[in-house]
Amino acid sequence: MSNERDEEYSKFVPQKMSYHVVPGAEFQCKLPMSMSMSMMSMPKSRKLSTIDEQDYDKANRRGMINQILATCAVLLLSAGCGMPIGFSAVLLPQLSSNSTEVPIDVNTGSWIASVHSLATPFGSLISGPLADYLGRRKTLLVSVIPLFLGWSTMAMSNSVKALIFARFLCGFATGILGGPGQVYIAETAEPNLRSLLIGAPYVAYSSGILLVYSLGTVLYWRSVAWCANILPALAVISIFFIPETPVWLLRNRKEKRALQALTSLRGSEISAQKELNDMKQRLEKERATTKTNENIFKLCCERVAIKPLFIVIVFSLLQMFSGTFIVIFYAIDIVSEFGADFDTKQAAIWTAAVRVLCCMIFCGILIFVRRRLIMILSGIGSGVFCLALSVFMYMRMGQPRMPYDVLVAGGCLLGYIVFNTALMVMPGIMIGELFPARIRGRTAGGVFASMNVALFIFAKAFPALQSALKMRGVFLVFAGSSFLLTIFMCLFQPETKGRSLEHIEDYFNGDNWLWLRRDRGYKTVKLLPLQPLVENRAIVPRSAEHA
Repeated sequence: MSNERDEEYSKFVPQKMSYHVVPGAEFQCKLPMSMSMSMMSMPKSRKLSTIDEQDYDKANRRGMINQILATCAVLLLSAGCGMPIGFSAVLLPQLSSNSTEVPIDVNTGSWIASVHSLATPFGSLISGPLADYLGRRKTLLVSVIPLFLGWSTMAMSNSVKALIFARFLCGFATGILGGPGQVYIAETAEPNLRSLLIGAPYVAYSSGILLVYSLGTVLYWRSVAWCANILPALAVISIFFIPETPVWLLRNRKEKRALQALTSLRGSEISAQKELNDMKQRLEKERATTKTNENIFKLCCERVAIKPLFIVIVFSLLQMFSGTFIVIFYAIDIVSEFGADFDTKQAAIWTAAVRVLCCMIFCGILIFVRRRLIMILSGIGSGVFCLALSVFMYMRMGQPRMPYDVLVAGGCLLGYIVFNTALMVMPGIMIGELFPARIRGRTAGGVFASMNVALFIFAKAFPALQSALKMRGVFLVFAGSSFLLTIFMCLFQPETKGRSLEHIEDYFNGDNWLWLRRDRGYKTVKLLPLQPLVENRAIVPRSAEHA
């Protein structure tokens, strides 16, 4: 009788109770009323967590450090590719003063200086397919090969043709690096860090220009060429230790490696797994709606791609017509029109130093200030200083030069460079942030190529434009383009600060073109503050939960 009663009783109350961890705030609703009442009278269970806040902070810091180190590896290569841009300012004066070694004239010197810009689009065109086929990281390594060959050939050159070929190789390497470098940083950095890191390559480019100017003041041009191989060599060693981007790995069905890369970049496997799951869901939806035989041109015509393409292309053209690079190229010549006497080498170093400082300050500002506000203020500031300089030139037209002329011109140019630095940096940031994932690699290379072609044409045409409009008219054109750029950004540019790349892609997939007609929910979406990944838990009988 006792055995039968025990068997009947065991159907309702198990003799052995197993325990596991469930959310502490939700488990009571799953318990029978009697057990809930009894547990309410008991002292509260001690809350447990698999990762306490201290461990979580350590993991978060470790992930941030790994993201910064990965970016620094790219920046070493960016600085190495920035050195050929300024090398002509070192090479041509030394060749002119020693005409017996490699004889040059004005025409050959212009080719030596400009062939770098001609070669860059060729590298940019192949960088997109390489980045999609080999991966972003391997494409960065590939860009080192022509850079090594270019500098080594330049150091041993004994003819103009050899110098032009060497400059072409360096420009080709710069073109390969441009797009994949920006994409790598955008795909590995989390949104809060991306604001700072994605603008850093422009600091590296400017630092490379400053470095080659400085070396040129103390070393012969052949020695400078040999020294220029040091940064690419260090970059190769560094890039070997950084992971491939998780986005590329996942899109190429390498999920295990993608999780490993994300774990390294985020510092926590739990956080990495959550982010990877979100990426997988988006990728599955994308593949379900995308035809396998669609080419890049059809993909670029889709709504999610045509909008950012339109924004980036129009912005880049207005940026060039606002004089972003022209003023940098001709800053010394512009100031010299006012009769200033100064050492051109020292002037070049100072302009490069100002550019580096402004880029660094701008990258810091990106952390705190919204993108749209930065671009609007930069466009207005650039236009105001250009307009002021143009008006001053018209006022001083036909009058004798005065000592304060160079001070006013230099002050306006300095103010222009300070405000215009943001416009110089933004195209690379926009390419990394606005383009959808499936075309980001290929499109970045194509856009960089078209930008360099347009820049080469505009730079070549600038002397004729200056001859027709004079410098005062040229700055009036720069001012008008700056104000037009500001209006365009107000109408079309979305706010991307703090937004994930997936969130930005969702915005462009909507029906709206104008920012003012956007879904207002986009404006109110903010990144939640970082929270511990594992919530408080409490020990509960497994049998009670099932009850």
